Amino acid sequence: MIKSISAAPSFKGYIPVKHFALYPKDNKYYQVTKRENLIKCQSFVVRNLNGTAKKMKNQEFIDYYRFHDGDYKTCPVVQSAYDNTTPTIYMITGYDTDAVKLEARNIGKAKREAIELTGNSETFESKNKANEYFRNINRLIRTSCRQVQAPNGDKLELQVYFIPKYDKDGKVKSFIYQTAYFAKDETK
Repeated sequence: MIKSISAAPSFKGYIPVKHFALYPKDNKYYQVTKRENLIKCQSFVVRNLNGTAKKMKNQEFIDYYRFHDGDYKTCPVVQSAYDNTTPTIYMITGYDTDAVKLEARNIGKAKREAIELTGNSETFESKNKANEYFRNINRLIRTSCRQVQAPNGDKLELQVYFIPKYDKDGKVKSFIYQTAYFAKDETK
């Protein structure tokens, strides 16, 4: 794992984020892949880095992230971009976060219009807007952004580790942050 690096700003950066949770039966961490749990984990990351966390604010995590992402140092805002084919979440940093927000707003607008017309948010048009979102975000990442890199040129990913909290029925209620690491992205 790469721990003591600092990336220079690119002003068009993204980083893949992978979430891991401790499985209590064997006391090992496994990658979180279920969409609903990914969203719970990613909300910790985004709320902390955007300064909107009311509960579970973790300044150590924020400082660690700031040290490694040059774009975040300059423009401290992040936006999640979900891939609909893998459990990896891309986090856009710096000034490209506005492009992601705009794409997401188009989905919200289509769903509101669908509810007004049909009483249901899931319509052909709203599904098309969601698919368009994924295509446009993937295009943004491929053509306009650079993956956050270590000084030696290795592309990085952010790995975030959690301990799950369960409700009375044994379902995952929430996740408690443990630690995070920037690691070499082995997927490319």
